Amino acid sequence: MSEKAHVASGDDHGHGHGHGDASPFIQHHYDDAQHQFDSGKFGIWLFLAQEVLFFSALFVAYVLYRYHHPEIYAYANKYLDVKMGAINTAVLIFSSLTAAWAVRCAQLNQKKGLILCIAVTLGCACTFLVVKYFEYTHKVHEHILFGRYFDPCVSSGGNSLLTKNNECPGAKGTVEWDYSTAKPIAGCLSAMAIDVDPRERGIQADCEVFETSGSIQKDKDGKEVWVEKSRKPITNRCFDAVFGDPVWGGGDDLSSPATETGKDKRPNDAFPCWNPSLQPAVCKDGWFFSWNCTGPLCKALSGGEGPFDTLQKCKDARSGKEGALKGEGTPWVSECTAGHGAGIVVEYGDHALRSSSTTRIKAECKGPPPPPVVPDPLADKPQPLELGQKAVTSKRALTHHENIVLESHGPPPEHTGMFFTIYFAMTGLHGVHVLFGVFVFIWLLIRAVKGHFTPDYFGPVDFAALYWHIVDLIWIFLFPLLYLIH
Repeated sequence: MSEKAHVASGDDHGHGHGHGDASPFIQHHYDDAQHQFDSGKFGIWLFLAQEVLFFSALFVAYVLYRYHHPEIYAYANKYLDVKMGAINTAVLIFSSLTAAWAVRCAQLNQKKGLILCIAVTLGCACTFLVVKYFEYTHKVHEHILFGRYFDPCVSSGGNSLLTKNNECPGAKGTVEWDYSTAKPIAGCLSAMAIDVDPRERGIQADCEVFETSGSIQKDKDGKEVWVEKSRKPITNRCFDAVFGDPVWGGGDDLSSPATETGKDKRPNDAFPCWNPSLQPAVCKDGWFFSWNCTGPLCKALSGGEGPFDTLQKCKDARSGKEGALKGEGTPWVSECTAGHGAGIVVEYGDHALRSSSTTRIKAECKGPPPPPVVPDPLADKPQPLELGQKAVTSKRALTHHENIVLESHGPPPEHTGMFFTIYFAMTGLHGVHVLFGVFVFIWLLIRAVKGHFTPDYFGPVDFAALYWHIVDLIWIFLFPLLYLIH
Protein backbone atom coordinates (compact mmCIF):
# COMPACT_ATOMS: atom_id res chain seq x y z
CA MET A 1 0.00 0.00 0.00
CA SER A 2 1.27 3.44 -0.91
CA GLU A 3 2.27 5.74 1.93
CA LYS A 4 2.26 9.53 2.03
CA ALA A 5 5.13 11.10 0.19
CA HIS A 6 7.50 13.33 2.07
CA VAL A 7 6.88 17.01 1.93
CA ALA A 8 9.90 18.78 0.50
CA SER A 9 11.34 21.19 3.01
CA GLY A 10 14.64 22.17 4.53
CA ASP A 11 15.94 20.05 7.41
CA ASP A 12 18.61 20.21 10.03
CA HIS A 13 20.99 18.21 7.85
CA GLY A 14 20.97 20.76 5.12
CA HIS A 15 19.95 18.32 2.39
CA GLY A 16 17.08 20.41 1.14
CA HIS A 17 14.42 17.76 1.77
CA GLY A 18 12.46 16.60 4.81
CA HIS A 19 9.49 14.47 5.86
CA GLY A 20 7.01 17.21 6.65
CA ASP A 21 4.00 15.90 8.58
CA ALA A 22 4.99 12.26 8.12
CA SER A 23 5.92 9.98 11.06
CA PRO A 24 8.99 11.10 12.97
CA PHE A 25 10.29 7.54 12.62
CA ILE A 26 10.89 8.01 8.89
CA GLN A 27 14.66 8.21 8.70
CA HIS A 28 16.21 11.22 6.97
CA HIS A 29 18.29 9.18 4.51
CA TYR A 30 15.17 7.83 2.77
CA ASP A 31 13.35 9.84 0.10
CA ASP A 32 9.93 9.14 1.61
CA ALA A 33 7.97 6.60 3.70
CA GLN A 34 7.51 4.27 0.75
CA HIS A 35 11.26 4.21 0.15
CA GLN A 36 11.92 3.23 3.78
CA PHE A 37 9.19 0.60 3.73
CA ASP A 38 10.47 -1.00 0.51
CA SER A 39 14.02 -1.10 1.81
CA GLY A 40 12.92 -2.76 5.02
CA LYS A 41 10.75 -5.22 3.10
CA PHE A 42 13.68 -6.22 0.92
CA GLY A 43 15.86 -6.74 3.99
CA ILE A 44 13.33 -8.94 5.80
CA TRP A 45 12.88 -11.12 2.69
CA LEU A 46 16.64 -11.64 2.50
CA PHE A 47 16.66 -12.64 6.16
CA LEU A 48 13.75 -15.05 5.69
CA ALA A 49 15.43 -16.61 2.65
CA GLN A 50 18.51 -17.54 4.70
CA GLU A 51 16.20 -18.87 7.45
CA VAL A 52 14.59 -21.20 4.91
CA LEU A 53 18.05 -22.37 3.79
CA PHE A 54 19.00 -22.88 7.43
CA PHE A 55 16.02 -25.15 8.13
CA SER A 56 16.31 -26.91 4.77
CA ALA A 57 19.53 -28.65 5.92
CA LEU A 58 17.60 -30.22 8.80
CA PHE A 59 14.79 -31.27 6.47
CA VAL A 60 17.33 -32.96 4.19
CA ALA A 61 18.78 -34.83 7.20
CA TYR A 62 15.26 -35.90 8.13
CA VAL A 63 14.51 -37.23 4.63
CA LEU A 64 17.80 -39.11 4.27
CA TYR A 65 17.62 -40.75 7.68
CA ARG A 66 13.98 -41.65 7.21
CA TYR A 67 14.72 -43.24 3.84
CA HIS A 68 17.50 -45.41 5.27
CA HIS A 69 15.86 -46.21 8.65
CA PRO A 70 12.06 -46.25 8.27
CA GLU A 71 11.66 -48.68 11.19
CA ILE A 72 13.02 -46.06 13.59
CA TYR A 73 10.42 -43.49 12.56
CA ALA A 74 7.59 -46.05 12.74
CA TYR A 75 8.62 -46.86 16.31
CA ALA A 76 9.66 -43.45 17.67
CA ASN A 77 6.65 -41.65 16.20
CA LYS A 78 4.48 -43.18 18.94
CA TYR A 79 6.51 -41.40 21.62
CA LEU A 80 5.20 -38.04 20.37
CA ASP A 81 1.96 -36.58 21.69
CA VAL A 82 -0.22 -35.83 18.67
CA LYS A 83 -2.72 -33.86 20.78
CA MET A 84 -0.05 -31.44 21.99
CA GLY A 85 1.28 -31.08 18.44
CA ALA A 86 -2.22 -30.42 17.10
CA ILE A 87 -2.90 -27.80 19.80
CA ASN A 88 0.30 -25.98 18.92
CA THR A 89 -0.56 -26.14 15.22
CA ALA A 90 -3.98 -24.59 15.81
CA VAL A 91 -2.46 -21.93 18.08
CA LEU A 92 0.14 -20.90 15.49
CA ILE A 93 -2.34 -20.80 12.61
CA PHE A 94 -4.62 -18.53 14.64
CA SER A 95 -1.65 -16.36 15.61
CA SER A 96 -0.81 -15.88 11.93
CA LEU A 97 -4.30 -14.48 11.43
CA THR A 98 -3.94 -12.03 14.31
CA ALA A 99 -0.46 -10.99 13.13
CA ALA A 100 -1.81 -10.18 9.65
CA TRP A 101 -4.77 -8.40 11.23
CA ALA A 102 -2.36 -6.28 13.27
CA VAL A 103 -0.75 -5.05 10.04
CA ARG A 104 -4.16 -4.04 8.70
CA CYS A 105 -5.01 -2.18 11.92
CA ALA A 106 -1.71 -0.27 11.72
CA GLN A 107 -2.44 0.72 8.11
CA LEU A 108 -5.90 2.02 9.10
CA ASN A 109 -4.60 3.77 12.23
CA GLN A 110 -6.79 1.60 14.49
CA LYS A 111 -4.75 1.78 17.69
CA LYS A 112 -7.00 -0.37 19.90
CA GLY A 113 -7.30 -3.07 17.26
CA LEU A 114 -3.52 -3.03 16.74
CA ILE A 115 -2.84 -3.42 20.47
CA LEU A 116 -5.39 -6.24 20.76
CA CYS A 117 -4.02 -8.17 17.76
CA ILE A 118 -0.41 -7.90 18.93
CA ALA A 119 -1.42 -8.98 22.45
CA VAL A 120 -3.32 -12.03 21.13
CA THR A 121 -0.40 -12.99 18.88
CA LEU A 122 1.93 -12.67 21.86
CA GLY A 123 -0.41 -14.83 23.95
CA CYS A 124 -0.49 -17.52 21.27
CA ALA A 125 3.31 -17.55 21.09
CA CYS A 126 3.54 -17.99 24.86
CA THR A 127 0.91 -20.76 24.74
CA PHE A 128 3.01 -22.58 22.16
CA LEU A 129 6.07 -22.39 24.41
CA VAL A 130 4.14 -23.57 27.47
CA VAL A 131 2.79 -26.63 25.60
CA LYS A 132 6.28 -27.36 24.28
CA TYR A 133 7.65 -27.06 27.83
CA PHE A 134 5.29 -29.77 29.09
CA GLU A 135 6.11 -31.95 26.09
CA TYR A 136 9.85 -31.62 26.66
CA THR A 137 9.71 -32.14 30.43
CA HIS A 138 7.80 -35.40 29.96
CA LYS A 139 10.52 -36.68 27.63
CA VAL A 140 13.23 -35.63 30.08
CA HIS A 141 11.31 -37.39 32.86
CA GLU A 142 11.17 -40.62 30.83
CA HIS A 143 14.77 -40.28 29.50
CA ILE A 144 13.52 -40.01 25.91
CA LEU A 145 16.37 -37.78 24.80
CA PHE A 146 18.80 -37.38 21.93
CA GLY A 147 21.88 -39.37 20.94
CA ARG A 148 23.62 -41.33 23.68
CA TYR A 149 21.27 -39.84 26.28
CA PHE A 150 18.39 -41.84 24.79
CA ASP A 151 17.65 -44.35 27.56
CA PRO A 152 13.84 -44.66 27.57
CA CYS A 153 11.98 -45.85 30.64
CA VAL A 154 9.06 -47.05 28.51
CA SER A 155 8.62 -48.37 25.00
CA SER A 156 6.65 -46.29 22.52
CA GLY A 157 3.73 -48.64 23.25
CA GLY A 158 3.93 -47.90 26.98
CA ASN A 159 5.75 -50.98 28.35
CA SER A 160 8.39 -50.49 31.06
CA LEU A 161 11.93 -51.10 29.81
CA LEU A 162 15.32 -51.80 31.30
CA THR A 163 17.47 -48.69 31.47
CA LYS A 164 21.15 -48.03 32.06
CA ASN A 165 20.73 -45.55 34.90
CA ASN A 166 17.86 -47.60 36.42
CA GLU A 167 16.19 -44.47 37.80
CA CYS A 168 12.73 -44.50 36.22
CA PRO A 169 9.52 -43.15 37.77
CA GLY A 170 7.36 -45.99 39.05
CA ALA A 171 9.63 -48.80 37.81
CA LYS A 172 12.96 -50.39 38.61
CA GLY A 173 15.01 -53.11 36.92
CA THR A 174 17.64 -55.61 37.91
CA VAL A 175 20.38 -54.08 35.76
CA GLU A 176 23.43 -52.40 37.27
CA TRP A 177 25.27 -50.45 34.56
CA ASP A 178 28.91 -49.43 34.47
CA TYR A 179 29.32 -46.25 32.43
CA SER A 180 33.10 -46.52 32.44
CA THR A 181 33.04 -49.79 30.50
CA ALA A 182 29.60 -49.27 28.87
CA LYS A 183 28.54 -52.73 30.03
CA PRO A 184 26.11 -54.13 32.59
CA ILE A 185 27.74 -55.26 35.83
CA ALA A 186 24.84 -57.43 37.00
CA GLY A 187 21.16 -58.08 36.45
CA CYS A 188 21.24 -59.29 32.83
CA LEU A 189 20.12 -62.85 32.22
CA SER A 190 20.08 -65.08 29.18
CA ALA A 191 16.60 -65.03 27.67
CA MET A 192 17.00 -68.66 26.63
CA ALA A 193 18.16 -69.64 30.13
CA ILE A 194 15.04 -68.29 31.87
CA ASP A 195 12.45 -69.15 29.20
CA VAL A 196 10.85 -72.30 30.59
CA ASP A 197 8.74 -72.84 27.47
CA PRO A 198 10.51 -71.65 24.27
CA ARG A 199 7.58 -72.90 22.17
CA GLU A 200 5.40 -70.07 23.43
CA ARG A 201 5.84 -66.52 22.20
CA GLY A 202 7.59 -64.22 24.65
CA ILE A 203 9.60 -65.21 27.72
CA GLN A 204 7.77 -67.65 29.98
CA ALA A 205 9.86 -66.99 33.07
CA ASP A 206 9.57 -68.59 36.49
CA CYS A 207 11.41 -66.25 38.84
CA GLU A 208 11.63 -65.24 42.46
CA VAL A 209 11.91 -61.45 42.49
CA PHE A 210 12.83 -59.35 45.51
CA GLU A 211 13.02 -55.66 46.30
CA THR A 212 16.09 -55.29 48.49
CA SER A 213 16.89 -52.36 50.76
CA GLY A 214 20.41 -51.48 51.80
CA SER A 215 23.22 -49.04 51.31
CA ILE A 216 26.53 -48.66 49.51
CA GLN A 217 29.48 -49.01 51.85
CA LYS A 218 33.23 -49.35 51.50
CA ASP A 219 34.96 -52.61 52.30
CA LYS A 220 38.39 -52.97 53.93
CA ASP A 221 40.06 -52.35 50.55
CA GLY A 222 38.15 -49.11 50.05
CA LYS A 223 35.95 -50.56 47.29
CA GLU A 224 32.27 -49.62 47.22
CA VAL A 225 30.00 -52.62 47.76
CA TRP A 226 26.24 -53.05 48.16
CA VAL A 227 25.24 -54.18 51.66
CA GLU A 228 21.76 -55.66 51.76
CA LYS A 229 19.74 -55.03 54.93
CA SER A 230 16.32 -56.42 54.06
CA ARG A 231 14.34 -57.85 51.17
CA LYS A 232 10.67 -57.97 50.23
CA PRO A 233 9.33 -60.59 47.78
CA ILE A 234 7.37 -59.43 44.72
CA THR A 235 5.09 -62.29 43.75
CA ASN A 236 2.78 -60.79 41.14
CA ARG A 237 3.64 -60.97 37.48
CA CYS A 238 2.54 -57.99 35.36
CA PHE A 239 0.15 -58.30 32.49
CA ASP A 240 2.11 -58.88 29.29
CA ALA A 241 1.05 -56.15 26.87
CA VAL A 242 3.20 -57.56 24.06
CA PHE A 243 1.55 -60.94 23.71
CA GLY A 244 -1.76 -60.43 25.47
CA ASP A 245 -5.13 -58.81 24.95
CA PRO A 246 -4.04 -55.22 24.15
CA VAL A 247 -2.91 -56.35 20.70
CA TRP A 248 -4.80 -59.47 19.73
CA GLY A 249 -7.81 -59.63 21.98
CA GLY A 250 -6.89 -63.10 23.19
CA GLY A 251 -3.49 -64.53 24.06
CA ASP A 252 -1.47 -66.11 21.27
CA ASP A 253 -4.37 -67.01 19.02
CA LEU A 254 -3.63 -64.79 16.03
CA SER A 255 -6.88 -65.92 14.41
CA SER A 256 -8.77 -63.62 16.80
CA PRO A 257 -8.31 -60.05 15.55
CA ALA A 258 -7.61 -57.10 17.76
CA THR A 259 -10.55 -54.96 18.77
CA GLU A 260 -10.50 -51.20 18.84
CA THR A 261 -12.08 -51.13 22.30
CA GLY A 262 -9.52 -53.40 23.95
CA LYS A 263 -6.44 -52.69 21.90
CA ASP A 264 -4.91 -50.06 24.16
CA LYS A 265 -6.27 -51.23 27.50
CA ARG A 266 -4.60 -53.37 30.14
CA PRO A 267 -6.26 -55.09 33.08
CA ASN A 268 -5.75 -53.84 36.59
CA ASP A 269 -2.37 -55.17 37.66
CA ALA A 270 -1.76 -55.99 41.30
CA PHE A 271 1.19 -53.67 41.91
CA PRO A 272 4.03 -54.11 42.48
CA CYS A 273 4.53 -56.72 39.77
CA TRP A 274 7.42 -57.94 37.62
CA ASN A 275 8.04 -58.91 34.03
CA PRO A 276 11.04 -60.01 31.94
CA SER A 277 12.19 -57.33 29.53
CA LEU A 278 14.35 -57.39 26.42
CA GLN A 279 16.41 -54.25 25.85
CA PRO A 280 19.40 -54.94 23.53
CA ALA A 281 20.91 -51.52 24.25
CA VAL A 282 21.21 -52.49 27.94
CA CYS A 283 21.41 -56.30 28.12
CA LYS A 284 23.58 -57.00 25.12
CA ASP A 285 23.00 -59.80 22.64
CA GLY A 286 25.70 -62.43 22.39
CA TRP A 287 26.52 -66.08 22.97
CA PHE A 288 24.84 -67.91 25.83
CA PHE A 289 24.51 -71.38 27.31
CA SER A 290 22.11 -72.67 29.94
CA TRP A 291 22.53 -75.46 32.49
CA ASN A 292 20.60 -77.65 34.92
CA CYS A 293 21.74 -79.48 37.98
CA THR A 294 19.89 -82.27 39.79
CA GLY A 295 20.88 -83.82 43.09
CA PRO A 296 21.28 -82.88 46.76
CA LEU A 297 24.67 -81.24 46.22
CA CYS A 298 23.46 -78.65 43.70
CA LYS A 299 23.88 -75.09 44.88
CA ALA A 300 21.38 -73.96 42.24
CA LEU A 301 19.02 -75.98 40.10
CA SER A 302 19.42 -74.04 36.85
CA GLY A 303 20.85 -70.95 35.30
CA GLY A 304 22.49 -69.36 32.31
CA GLU A 305 25.82 -67.83 31.42
CA GLY A 306 26.49 -64.98 29.02
CA PRO A 307 26.53 -62.90 26.99
CA PHE A 308 29.95 -63.69 25.53
CA ASP A 309 31.40 -61.60 22.73
CA THR A 310 32.62 -64.59 20.71
CA LEU A 311 31.70 -68.23 20.30
CA GLN A 312 35.13 -69.32 21.53
CA LYS A 313 34.76 -67.41 24.80
CA CYS A 314 31.38 -69.04 25.29
CA LYS A 315 32.80 -72.51 24.65
CA ASP A 316 35.64 -71.93 27.12
CA ALA A 317 33.21 -70.80 29.82
CA ARG A 318 30.91 -73.73 29.01
CA SER A 319 33.74 -76.22 29.52
CA GLY A 320 34.58 -74.66 32.87
CA LYS A 321 30.94 -74.73 33.99
CA GLU A 322 30.49 -78.32 32.94
CA GLY A 323 33.56 -79.33 34.93
CA ALA A 324 32.38 -77.42 38.00
CA LEU A 325 28.93 -79.01 37.95
CA LYS A 326 30.22 -82.59 37.88
CA GLY A 327 31.00 -82.40 41.60
CA GLU A 328 27.55 -81.09 42.50
CA GLY A 329 25.18 -83.63 41.05
CA THR A 330 23.92 -84.68 37.65
CA PRO A 331 24.59 -81.76 35.29
CA TRP A 332 23.31 -80.83 31.87
CA VAL A 333 24.94 -77.97 29.96
CA SER A 334 23.52 -76.76 26.65
CA GLU A 335 25.53 -75.91 23.56
CA CYS A 336 26.55 -72.26 23.02
CA THR A 337 23.83 -70.39 21.16
CA ALA A 338 23.52 -66.81 19.95
CA GLY A 339 20.65 -65.12 21.75
CA HIS A 340 19.25 -62.14 23.58
CA GLY A 341 19.96 -60.79 27.02
CA ALA A 342 17.05 -60.00 29.31
CA GLY A 343 16.38 -58.47 32.69
CA ILE A 344 13.53 -58.21 35.17
CA VAL A 345 11.56 -54.96 35.54
CA VAL A 346 9.33 -54.26 38.55
CA GLU A 347 6.38 -51.90 38.06
CA TYR A 348 5.00 -50.16 41.14
CA GLY A 349 1.97 -48.42 39.65
CA ASP A 350 3.13 -45.00 40.87
CA HIS A 351 5.53 -42.27 39.76
CA ALA A 352 8.01 -42.42 42.62
CA LEU A 353 11.75 -42.48 41.99
CA ARG A 354 13.67 -45.17 43.88
CA SER A 355 17.38 -44.51 44.14
CA SER A 356 19.78 -47.34 43.34
CA SER A 357 21.79 -46.33 46.41
CA THR A 358 18.96 -47.50 48.71
CA THR A 359 16.79 -49.87 46.63
CA ARG A 360 17.70 -52.63 44.21
CA ILE A 361 15.91 -55.48 42.48
CA LYS A 362 17.22 -59.03 42.63
CA ALA A 363 15.87 -62.01 40.70
CA GLU A 364 16.48 -65.75 40.80
CA CYS A 365 15.00 -67.51 37.78
CA LYS A 366 14.54 -71.17 36.97
CA GLY A 367 15.64 -72.34 33.56
CA PRO A 368 14.03 -74.71 31.09
CA PRO A 369 14.17 -78.41 31.93
CA PRO A 370 16.76 -80.58 30.20
CA PRO A 371 15.61 -81.87 26.83
CA PRO A 372 14.09 -85.37 26.94
CA VAL A 373 16.00 -88.30 25.58
CA VAL A 374 15.42 -88.45 21.82
CA PRO A 375 13.80 -91.78 20.89
CA ASP A 376 14.58 -93.78 17.79
CA PRO A 377 13.53 -91.53 14.88
CA LEU A 378 12.67 -94.59 12.78
CA ALA A 379 10.28 -96.04 15.31
CA ASP A 380 6.54 -95.78 14.71
CA LYS A 381 4.89 -93.01 16.74
CA PRO A 382 1.20 -93.34 17.56
CA GLN A 383 -0.72 -90.18 16.68
CA PRO A 384 -4.28 -90.59 17.90
CA LEU A 385 -6.67 -88.04 16.47
CA GLU A 386 -10.03 -87.61 18.14
CA LEU A 387 -13.16 -86.86 16.16
CA GLY A 388 -13.45 -83.17 15.38
CA GLN A 389 -9.90 -82.38 16.41
CA LYS A 390 -7.87 -80.26 13.97
CA ALA A 391 -4.49 -81.61 12.98
CA VAL A 392 -3.17 -78.16 12.07
CA THR A 393 -4.38 -74.85 13.48
CA SER A 394 -4.41 -72.10 10.88
CA LYS A 395 -2.96 -68.78 11.94
CA ARG A 396 -4.02 -65.45 10.52
CA ALA A 397 -1.28 -63.31 9.00
CA LEU A 398 -0.71 -60.05 10.84
CA THR A 399 -1.74 -56.80 9.23
CA HIS A 400 0.72 -53.94 8.84
CA HIS A 401 -0.98 -52.00 11.63
CA GLU A 402 -0.86 -54.99 14.00
CA ASN A 403 2.84 -55.47 13.30
CA ILE A 404 3.52 -51.83 14.16
CA VAL A 405 1.48 -52.09 17.37
CA LEU A 406 3.32 -55.27 18.34
CA GLU A 407 6.74 -53.73 17.66
CA SER A 408 5.88 -50.60 19.64
CA HIS A 409 5.55 -52.67 22.81
CA GLY A 410 9.06 -54.06 22.41
CA PRO A 411 12.45 -52.38 22.85
CA PRO A 412 13.53 -49.50 20.58
CA PRO A 413 15.36 -50.39 17.36
CA GLU A 414 19.04 -49.58 17.20
CA HIS A 415 19.91 -45.90 16.66
CA THR A 416 16.43 -44.70 17.72
CA GLY A 417 18.26 -41.91 19.53
CA MET A 418 19.08 -40.38 16.14
CA PHE A 419 15.36 -39.75 15.57
CA PHE A 420 15.24 -37.68 18.73
CA THR A 421 18.46 -35.92 17.78
CA ILE A 422 16.69 -34.74 14.63
CA TYR A 423 13.45 -34.12 16.55
CA PHE A 424 15.03 -31.93 19.22
CA ALA A 425 17.20 -30.12 16.66
CA MET A 426 14.21 -29.21 14.48
CA THR A 427 11.62 -28.48 17.16
CA GLY A 428 14.17 -26.90 19.49
CA LEU A 429 15.46 -24.53 16.83
CA HIS A 430 11.89 -23.70 15.89
CA GLY A 431 11.15 -23.02 19.58
CA VAL A 432 14.08 -20.60 19.72
CA HIS A 433 12.53 -18.72 16.80
CA VAL A 434 9.19 -18.61 18.62
CA LEU A 435 10.93 -17.26 21.73
CA PHE A 436 12.62 -14.57 19.61
CA GLY A 437 9.17 -13.73 18.20
CA VAL A 438 7.87 -13.26 21.76
CA PHE A 439 10.49 -10.58 22.41
CA VAL A 440 9.72 -8.91 19.08
CA PHE A 441 5.99 -8.75 19.79
CA ILE A 442 6.60 -7.42 23.32
CA TRP A 443 8.64 -4.63 21.73
CA LEU A 444 5.87 -3.99 19.19
CA LEU A 445 3.20 -3.97 21.92
CA ILE A 446 5.08 -1.33 23.91
CA ARG A 447 5.47 0.85 20.82
CA ALA A 448 1.82 0.32 19.83
CA VAL A 449 0.65 1.50 23.26
CA LYS A 450 2.80 4.61 22.82
CA GLY A 451 1.16 5.26 19.45
CA HIS A 452 4.29 4.98 17.30
CA PHE A 453 2.60 3.21 14.38
CA THR A 454 0.65 5.17 11.80
CA PRO A 455 -0.41 4.67 8.17
CA ASP A 456 2.90 6.31 7.26
CA TYR A 457 4.97 4.10 9.54
CA PHE A 458 3.87 0.49 10.07
CA GLY A 459 6.92 -1.34 8.65
CA PRO A 460 8.02 -3.04 11.91
CA VAL A 461 4.57 -4.60 12.34
CA ASP A 462 4.57 -5.83 8.75
CA PHE A 463 8.11 -7.23 9.00
CA ALA A 464 7.38 -9.01 12.31
CA ALA A 465 4.23 -10.52 10.79
CA LEU A 466 6.23 -11.84 7.82
CA TYR A 467 8.74 -13.40 10.19
CA TRP A 468 5.91 -14.94 12.19
CA HIS A 469 4.30 -16.40 9.06
CA ILE A 470 7.56 -18.19 8.20
CA VAL A 471 7.82 -19.55 11.75
CA ASP A 472 4.25 -20.84 11.51
CA LEU A 473 4.84 -22.31 8.05
CA ILE A 474 7.86 -24.27 9.24
CA TRP A 475 5.81 -25.77 12.08
CA ILE A 476 3.05 -26.72 9.63
CA PHE A 477 5.67 -28.90 7.90
CA LEU A 478 7.18 -30.22 11.15
CA PHE A 479 3.88 -31.34 12.64
CA PRO A 480 2.89 -33.94 9.99
CA LEU A 481 6.48 -35.05 9.30
CA LEU A 482 7.24 -35.81 12.95
CA TYR A 483 3.87 -36.44 14.60
CA LEU A 484 1.55 -37.88 11.95
CA ILE A 485 3.51 -39.86 9.35
CA HIS A 486 4.26 -43.34 10.66
